[in-house]
Amino acid sequence: MTTVEAAGLRCPATGSERAARTAVQWCGRSMTYGQLEAAVAALAERLAAAGAAGASVLVMGPLSPAYLVGLQAAWRAGAVPVPVDAGLTAQQYGWLEQRTCPAAVVSHDATPADQYRGASGGVTELVLDSATGAVLLEAAPPTERPARPTRRFPDPDAGYVIPTSGSTGEPKAIVGSRHGLDLFLDWFREEFALTDTDRCAAVTRVNFDPSLRELFGVLGAGGVLSLPPVDAQLDLPALADHLVDSDPTVAFLVPSIATRLAEEPRLGPAALPRLRLLFFAGEVLGRRVVEQWAAIAPGAEIVNLYGQTEATLAQLYRRDVQDLDHGDARSIPVGVPRPGVRVDLRDPDDTGVGEVLVTSPAPALGLLGAATGDRHELTPFPVPLPTGDLGRRSEDGALVIVGRAGNDLKFGGRRVSFQPLIDDIEALPGVRQCVVVDHGGPQLFVTTVPGAAPAEDLLAATVHGLGRGRRLPRFTLRLRADLPMLRSGKIDRRALLASLDRLAAGPAEETAAAEGHEVEQHLHALLGTDEGTLSLVDAGVSSLDMLAAVSSVHRAYGVRLTVAESFGLRDVPALAREIDRRRRPRGGAVGTDRVSLPAATVAAPERYPLSSRQLAYMWVCMAGGNANWCNISREIPLPHRPSESELGEAIGRLLARHDVLGLALAPGWQEQTWTAPEELSCAVSVVDTDAATDTPAFRDCVQATRTALVAEPIDPEAAPAIRAALVRGSTGSSVVLVAHHLFVDGLGLDVLAGELRAALSGGPEVGSLDGGEDSGVDSGGDRDGGGYRAFCLATARETEPGPAAAYWRSLLAGATQVELPEATGPGTEQGELLSLPLGAVCTRRIHTIAQESGVSAFTVALAAFERAVADTFGLDRPAVIVVSQNRGDSDAAVVGNFTTSLIVRGPGAASLRENIGAMASQLADGTRYGDWEFDQRIADLGLAATSRFPLSTVLFNQRPMPRDLRARDLGAWSPRALGRALRYQLQGELQMSGPEMVMTYYYRKGISGADEIGRVHRALLRAIRSGEEATGA
Repeated sequence: MTTVEAAGLRCPATGSERAARTAVQWCGRSMTYGQLEAAVAALAERLAAAGAAGASVLVMGPLSPAYLVGLQAAWRAGAVPVPVDAGLTAQQYGWLEQRTCPAAVVSHDATPADQYRGASGGVTELVLDSATGAVLLEAAPPTERPARPTRRFPDPDAGYVIPTSGSTGEPKAIVGSRHGLDLFLDWFREEFALTDTDRCAAVTRVNFDPSLRELFGVLGAGGVLSLPPVDAQLDLPALADHLVDSDPTVAFLVPSIATRLAEEPRLGPAALPRLRLLFFAGEVLGRRVVEQWAAIAPGAEIVNLYGQTEATLAQLYRRDVQDLDHGDARSIPVGVPRPGVRVDLRDPDDTGVGEVLVTSPAPALGLLGAATGDRHELTPFPVPLPTGDLGRRSEDGALVIVGRAGNDLKFGGRRVSFQPLIDDIEALPGVRQCVVVDHGGPQLFVTTVPGAAPAEDLLAATVHGLGRGRRLPRFTLRLRADLPMLRSGKIDRRALLASLDRLAAGPAEETAAAEGHEVEQHLHALLGTDEGTLSLVDAGVSSLDMLAAVSSVHRAYGVRLTVAESFGLRDVPALAREIDRRRRPRGGAVGTDRVSLPAATVAAPERYPLSSRQLAYMWVCMAGGNANWCNISREIPLPHRPSESELGEAIGRLLARHDVLGLALAPGWQEQTWTAPEELSCAVSVVDTDAATDTPAFRDCVQATRTALVAEPIDPEAAPAIRAALVRGSTGSSVVLVAHHLFVDGLGLDVLAGELRAALSGGPEVGSLDGGEDSGVDSGGDRDGGGYRAFCLATARETEPGPAAAYWRSLLAGATQVELPEATGPGTEQGELLSLPLGAVCTRRIHTIAQESGVSAFTVALAAFERAVADTFGLDRPAVIVVSQNRGDSDAAVVGNFTTSLIVRGPGAASLRENIGAMASQLADGTRYGDWEFDQRIADLGLAATSRFPLSTVLFNQRPMPRDLRARDLGAWSPRALGRALRYQLQGELQMSGPEMVMTYYYRKGISGADEIGRVHRALLRAIRSGEEATGA
């Protein structure tokens, strides 16, 4: 396969001069040609073993070193890669999976979960490290399921599949030619003299075929490919930073996005001094764009490319566009055909304008059809290929595109081109962009540069005057601040049409709809979702998110819902309807209910009782005294270097805001004392290093500081029960915050860390966890909603057995102490953590099962974890301690120890679905009967005292993270020392950022030998994949 070789992998073996050269740079990291070759070879071997030869392989974006490895490994294994990236709808992703019927999925730890829909089940997934391309995880379908037939391509020239929706939104998939791609790349590198001294700043999304020339043009010449940060393509400041910081010699842009980029401050005159080749493609190139970029890159040759995906990349080109002088003509010629390409004009009119027809020496093989057998079906394209574009020949024979489908409308049976008018308008001072769509007549959209455009009435008069001068039909002018963009950088015409449909609805209908969705809008605000959310699970709503939301719902509407009931309703509209059905009559506005504090808090007694949660925690974790396993920690990265005093002031704000930080155990540990904030202080240590924050040296320094800080027990008799360290590097810093778990649980520490980050970054103070500006709690000026002292006073422990005790006695009948095999010796009780990815396939499977079952993703992961532990260690219905929260009526902004321990036991069934049903029921019942605390349940069982966690040394919990993170942001894929001993042996933690998920395992070193944690994780993935049998996948 020559394409892989042409992409730069013909380099000699590792150790040669070329193998040591840098091939790819991304987010501060580099990959050499030798490393790229090694990663490709390793992955190709696995794909070949998975039977991918001749079949399709989904290669998931976004653009990263791992994507490059996956693409080239698919070719190396004889497979046909299908690039998948942002820009499609959920239905289009599902259609693509069904149509391509992939033999494998190659994703990486920055791949969003929503780009895989699970429409073609029974597929092997390989998850790569986004920075290195190393395989982190291989997850095969369950072996007990019948093998799914692999559908293969009949033509060995099938090289890649490009998904496209076209202008109509109808999904289709174009099968590209391997030979055609090779021909193009060979010509491209020779024509533009690409060498190993070139650097390309890549910007194109991978599911657009122009990315192939962008990636492999320079890479095949031995140059350097600089990749953008994740999702920088539509973040114009980030994209401008990428272009400037890459210091490129070669770049590719789409005109629509180029004209916006040119306004970014970093792309001022001569901002790209080394750029020698700037290629434009995808849309008609206007004179104004050329002038903008000729100033930004004065030494660059600007090249206009033209082509159709069906004919393989660019078929025509015009060099030295920046030197052209066309007077009033503003359309830039697309030039002449490359060798072997023929261009004709069909039915030219009396001005020489006709439809452009292209004949390519190696076109794409055709459209991918809906096959049912073991072979894909292709529908070839016509020869010559009609492009739908209108063009004419210039005096020198070059082709000029005078109109495109979107800007040419039919009136009275004749085609009318608005392109000349668009060129006129875009040449006006202060005008950024213009586009026309047909919606009951021509609709002309114009965007302007803020502060640079004339008044709207003057601009409108000028535009209409230009239209009359061109003798065009009457049109409606719509001035907009911005235009919707596709992920490719082109204008989203369908979104423009949809916006006109909304306008046609009229203000009265919009008002009625808004009033009818009051509760729904409130829920979206609480849950961090939007109206486009398909389901609660797909939106990444965790059970803890829902716990905070139902608390706010009760305060706002007087409706009590459980977390289980809420997930059972499956989506926000259904949840809103149920709330509206149950809500009590009320006269106030949403969110105006107030929770009055217990009268006892007004007097602020010197002593406070221990909360029921604290009593249970002390019984479990502090029976033998205080220890460093009570310490929990968080790291807070910062882009700057604050001073010690700045950190001290920020911590002072925490002390004033959260009354729990003034609590400490009284002598004898039977009650608590409270110290006023003004009398508190927190010691801060400072560590300075010359290392930059993105280097291993800085990470090692932070880890060493964190380990030392956690290793030293915090005195629970001295407030505040927190400590901090500031690690300052040359380019930023990190704060390590440590707290005693008796007073602050994990979610509370997340709140403290978030507020500390905001205070040190100069941002607004962080509000309640439910996302609302007004939590609905009257705290008398105390922002943490009444404080943890109120909770301690309000929680009275039940001492007499009742229904709650009866429930737990029934569930735990016959339960015995669960302990895992563990090595003995020095240090075996010390804790480590390891994060492992779930991958796009298993994450989607969790979403699907949860949605179908009406439960949270957490419940599905818990059921799979219980099965994994039982299978790995040969246990029968092991009890698993589920670390949860029971806040009573406390607001979600209150920081304290609300941790409670539920207990679940699997039914011993082989079916994951049965296990999920049992877990969902036990979680709901355990919460209902949570007043009979964990220590009371253990006492009922009469279990003997143990130095480890009582009843079971296996725990499970979840940790919601800020939204919009990727898997790579949720965990590091190598073990890390905790710096403290553990009383339990193994704890699984589901980390969630919206729909993204990662499993993190906390464990004693004594059980981690021989890849024991890896065995548990693989068993968990098998359990999740075993749930495919009920989904029809």
